[in-house]
Amino acid sequence: MEVKFFPHPADIEFEVYGESVEEVFENAAKVVCDVITPLKGVEPKEEVEISAESEDIESLLYDFLEKILVLHDSENLVFSDVKVFEIKKDGKYSLKGVLRGEKYNPEKHESGTVIKAITYHAMKIGKKKVNDKEVWYAHVVVDI
Repeated sequence: MEVKFFPHPADIEFEVYGESVEEVFENAAKVVCDVITPLKGVEPKEEVEISAESEDIESLLYDFLEKILVLHDSENLVFSDVKVFEIKKDGKYSLKGVLRGEKYNPEKHESGTVIKAITYHAMKIGKKKVNDKEVWYAHVVVDI
């Protein structure tokens, strides 16, 4: 997973890349999960289906990442694996996917940074040239 972090005075700002829009959503989710609790210590013991629906692609990413935060905050789950099966537009944008992880255990898992919220600030999704190759990207800022 390729990720680029940007200096930010109060939040975490990053950009992820992928061969498809689904891969970009997966990579953005993995960064968020890794900020909360480093992925390396989380076993994919439990599987949670996830879906989201929104008016535009940026809102879909926002809703998807926000649902991950809600699952962490409400059910004390941390995730190490994210799979987005399909993003489609049929009037609205929608996605279906799976998160794999386990309950947070302070004796096992390293504590990361508390993410207060996903933001729309500077959020962008599209295609760009990176190393002379056109790829999908997502630019995200999370409030910590």
